Amino acid sequence: MRVDVESWLTLVSRSGPFDARAAFVPGGTDARGGGEGSRSEHRLGVDDPLHWEYTVSTGGREVLWSCDGGELLHVTDERTFRSPVPDGADPDEPWYFSTWPAVVDTWLVEMVRPVDLLARVLVDAVEEDGGERGFVRVAARPLGNEPSPYSGFSVPDGRSLSLRLDVGLGCLTEVAVTSSDGGCSIHTLALTSRSTWRGGAGQDPAAPGRERGAGL
Repeated sequence: MRVDVESWLTLVSRSGPFDARAAFVPGGTDARGGGEGSRSEHRLGVDDPLHWEYTVSTGGREVLWSCDGGELLHVTDERTFRSPVPDGADPDEPWYFSTWPAVVDTWLVEMVRPVDLLARVLVDAVEEDGGERGFVRVAARPLGNEPSPYSGFSVPDGRSLSLRLDVGLGCLTEVAVTSSDGGCSIHTLALTSRSTWRGGAGQDPAAPGRERGAGL
């Protein structure tokens, strides 16, 4: 498999517009994790770092975060929180904390932008995934240097990681986290580039785009 490294690094750093749908099934001892009852659904729509919408649905409950460039919004079942986006003049309150990489669950950021995760793991093996062109399977272990709080994949607790990488889109379509006691959590992602479609953050991309990933 040949890869244009310069273009690929741009993909895995992901700064352009996109839509992503992800699912998380937490720990169980079977191959598919804890079952549908504990499954959560995640939707992320991004125009740019300060224009985005993120929704998490779990067990009938939905939580929303969004930013329109001037205000950060957080809506739960009980309350709505609003805060202005800092202008960046105060070094103790940078506008970065209103961007999607700073607010969205870290594991999802790492799937959408895997350059963040690849810097935090020790890669044990890389192989083509089932002969499918453009996908590789990466076996990895956390390096164990992450400070708390951290909600990504590289937690130094004895876990092992199986990463399914879409080389063409530059994202992780599936991550299986196997704990030291044999439990397995499954994270899946389908990502749509907005290179041929422009819409508001959070809308369902029904227009043509390029979408690949694990079934959600």
